[in-house]
Amino acid sequence: MSKQDFSDVQDPQGYPPQYPQQQGYPPQYTAQQGYAPQQGYAPQQGYAPQQGYAQSSTVNNVIVTQPQSSTMYVTKPPDYLGFSIFVCLFCFWPIGIASIIFSCSSRDAFTAGDVNTAQAKGSTARTLNIIGLVLGIISIILIIVLRVVVFATTAATTTRTYYG
Repeated sequence: MSKQDFSDVQDPQGYPPQYPQQQGYPPQYTAQQGYAPQQGYAPQQGYAPQQGYAQSSTVNNVIVTQPQSSTMYVTKPPDYLGFSIFVCLFCFWPIGIASIIFSCSSRDAFTAGDVNTAQAKGSTARTLNIIGLVLGIISIILIIVLRVVVFATTAATTTRTYYG
């Protein structure tokens, strides 16, 4: 078949006539299923193969995926700041101040995204709080015992004289 055999065929949409597929040329563009071809544009014509390259009929499908953002939820490790303030005010203030510093460092480390350091500093604050609480309880008990003993001995040895 030659071009002259199809010269009288007209496409109803105004496109140039479609010729049968010739060997050695890629298939012509056709509109995707469900979509009408764009108006005003002629379908893409095939191109001649380059010299020195054998034409291959294999089709390589390339699948490109976009990287997906992954959200990891990490629970905030306890920093024991309230416990630290309690120990500082009511139990043993020197260790309470140190535990407040470690509690604040734990919060800062978590805010910076360093969860392991936040857990370590929170654990140190907890240990200091327990030590401060125990020392505070011991000191309170010791003060109560000393007051009872001292007042009992001073009351027994003191003689009172009333002038009246």
